[in-house]
Amino acid sequence: MRLFYLHLALSLMCFTMNCHYLGDASRDKSEISHLKFTLPNGNLLSPEFWNKGYTVLYFGFSHCPDMCPLALTNFGRASLILGPLGNQVRFVFVTLDPERDNPTLLENYSKQFPGGKLVALSPTNESILRLGEIFGLINKKVNFGNSYTVDHSNFIYILDENINQIAALPGGTSANVISEQLRKIIIKN
Repeated sequence: MRLFYLHLALSLMCFTMNCHYLGDASRDKSEISHLKFTLPNGNLLSPEFWNKGYTVLYFGFSHCPDMCPLALTNFGRASLILGPLGNQVRFVFVTLDPERDNPTLLENYSKQFPGGKLVALSPTNESILRLGEIFGLINKKVNFGNSYTVDHSNFIYILDENINQIAALPGGTSANVISEQLRKIIIKN
């Protein structure tokens, strides 16, 4: 029932923003391993990347003034709180603005956050469209003065080594809650 209300809220928000909500949290996420992502070093991401432990995933952009830095700071803090258990988790940031977020910028951006474990990825535009469908992302470029911003959904996704979604948390979830959720998942399995 909660999932229904989440989808309803996202759909209404999209209606008011003139964008489309194209996804379902229960959808198969395995397609993500076949999408194209560039690593900060300029190399393409290997599909096997997604099958190496747990992944904590956030979608945003480096010029975001508030929610993205908050989520990524909480990623870093959660990795530190987890201690050695954190070695079983990858914290991944996927930009929704590859036009500005080139690999060099993402490499420098990811170094700003605690923990030193953040992997920043830049997908192709086609991959962003598919990610929108797979994860039900809202993603809309909005003109802002002489520049632009990117309005986007604000969720943290936890995936297992088989790319199954285990949890979706609000983007503002604290480091303590993220680490506690991960600790429960890791110990349970």
